[in-house]
Amino acid sequence: MEWAPLCNYTHYSLLKGYSKPQQLAEKCKANGYKACGIADYKSISGAVSFFMACKSNGIKPIIGCTFDTFTLFAKNKDGWLDLIKLVSSLDEEGNYNKKFLLEITSKGNLISVADKAGYSPIKGDDFYKRTPALMETYYTNKDDAPLHRILLCSKMKTTVPKVNKLLSKHEDFDNREFFEQNTFYLPDSTEVCEILTEDLDMNVKEIVDKCEEYDILSSPMLPEFPTPTGESEEDYLKQLCREGWRDLLIKTGKVDDEGMKQKYLDRFKTEFDVINDAHLFGYFLIVRDIINFVNDSGWLSGPGRGSAAGCLISYLIGITKIDPIEYDLLFERFYNAGRNTGGHVSLPDIDIDVPGKKRDEIIDYLKSKYGKDNVSQMLTFGRLQGRSALKEVLRINEACSFGEMNVISKCIPNEADVSDQLQAMDEEDRSIIRFALINNSEELRDYCFVNDAGYLEGDYADYFEQAISLEGTFKTQGKHAAGVVISSDRLHEVCPMVDQRSGGEKIAGLEMADLEALGHVKFDVLGINLLDKIMKIEEVLDGN
Repeated sequence: MEWAPLCNYTHYSLLKGYSKPQQLAEKCKANGYKACGIADYKSISGAVSFFMACKSNGIKPIIGCTFDTFTLFAKNKDGWLDLIKLVSSLDEEGNYNKKFLLEITSKGNLISVADKAGYSPIKGDDFYKRTPALMETYYTNKDDAPLHRILLCSKMKTTVPKVNKLLSKHEDFDNREFFEQNTFYLPDSTEVCEILTEDLDMNVKEIVDKCEEYDILSSPMLPEFPTPTGESEEDYLKQLCREGWRDLLIKTGKVDDEGMKQKYLDRFKTEFDVINDAHLFGYFLIVRDIINFVNDSGWLSGPGRGSAAGCLISYLIGITKIDPIEYDLLFERFYNAGRNTGGHVSLPDIDIDVPGKKRDEIIDYLKSKYGKDNVSQMLTFGRLQGRSALKEVLRINEACSFGEMNVISKCIPNEADVSDQLQAMDEEDRSIIRFALINNSEELRDYCFVNDAGYLEGDYADYFEQAISLEGTFKTQGKHAAGVVISSDRLHEVCPMVDQRSGGEKIAGLEMADLEALGHVKFDVLGINLLDKIMKIEEVLDGN
């Protein structure tokens, strides 16, 4: 029997689903399923990760989104873009405009699955009523049910013991079915055959067959940079490099020696060839333009952060203020052609340091230059990291007092402080909590420890296991502190836009890696409060 799980909710349905896109794809591959769907609630922020996970596992991805009583699946690339438009149109409360919904769904690019009593905007052959075959899953494995319940308790602002009391009293409450049953997982092929009949299975097969194989990924789609005299981006960048060569190298005497001159020339040619092959002229010109706007406004900008200081061209055109040749900095640490594989161009990463209080003005400048619908800040997700994951598990299970919970959680270091040691661990054991158990064993031994066989033991072992499993799970969403997307297209038509829930403008509803996979170009404009303070000091000194 040919079957595929279609109505899967992932942790992109915040505190509602637990599954991870990679887990779903790997489980489908292990079960022999040829296709898999995603149906997160009023969100397609996980669609790109899901798409790539499916492709890497040889699974046909079916991209969908749930809106109240119905789920819409994209039949083709146009259907994917229609889902983007629908999600982008949701208001602050997550409500859709019914007229716009009917307009979008009338194009014939979407399939609808609705509850028997639920409303569906699609009639006819592309409308299906939910059946046992179109079951919903919220976690990948049956053993994940307790972890899913912890997320639900977090959303409901309650605890497991309190929920158990409600169950014992037979009282009704939100999400009751998830606490009563362990059935919301991805079944294997044997279980599917036991549950479903051939008749029920036909709906799934029809939906999968109607959905085409299409690609949503793209190489970078930079907006065209308006050069001053209409010359090509390449010619303009060359001109700027010549000017920088004259002012920064010739006038300072750095290339008077023929050997040094050749060193600079060789480095320039290497860098230019790489930039040319990746068609990144526009990227460097846009970054330079942002720096120039900051400087022309009389504000301070940073001299160049991290590996970007290793680029000679950045130095020549004024993006950075550090000569990489003088300090033996490597261009390859910043960017190299080896990053571009499989027809996908990976972008360099130049962090632009600007005064924190001026960041909004800089973003407004970019909107005025490239279009207000083409520029946006971007989404980021707050994750349950080691310490926060453990505190959440202990709190929701009412495992101990708040005082003891704080004592235990303080034994878990910040991930940034031990990142190198974590990378040295085997990937399957790479957990900040497990790291703490190994390295702070005496402090934590009364609660949990790693035995000689590598398993967790102790009175709190189950809680520590749960916390380890929950590490990296999404809990909240917010606005990225630095990322700004500049697109050649109107973003709400090619990228899901989400509400900040704070009365502000909508922002690009994908994380950095997923945005870049779709071809949207992200620029890091970091607001640095120290630059504001230095400017204030200069202002005071000038006044004196």
